[in-house]
Amino acid sequence: MFGLSFGEIVIIAVLALILLGPDRLPEAAKTIGKGLRQFKQATDDLKDQIETEIYKDDRKVARPSLVPPVPNRPVPGPAGPPPAATAENVPGLEAALVDAEPAAPPAEPAVPAAAPAPTPSPAPSGEGAPPPGTGGTAA
Repeated sequence: MFGLSFGEIVIIAVLALILLGPDRLPEAAKTIGKGLRQFKQATDDLKDQIETEIYKDDRKVARPSLVPPVPNRPVPGPAGPPPAATAENVPGLEAALVDAEPAAPPAEPAVPAAAPAPTPSPAPSGEGAPPPGTGGTAA
């Protein structure tokens, strides 16, 4: 308490008893106690008032936002179909196509090109295969 040891407190109490006497010592102790209580109450009130003023100023000042708020608008959809993947717009496409095996045959074009009709190949004789165009019946 206040950096005083027990021996120093005893010496102060003995000196107060000798100087004030047994009649005035209780009154002096009450007066000192009231004074300390009032001092503590005054410092607490001052501390509360300062904190109130500090926090009141913080609440009053509106901090400006760094970015203005964005208005709520619907997000537009895509403008059209996505572009075809080429080596120009997809980095590493050539390496990926070389490494990957085709899982399915390539899709046929939407507009068929005029291709010549396949010519039937003659079946070897004696094999029992019907000639093409006969409907699978052997005569």
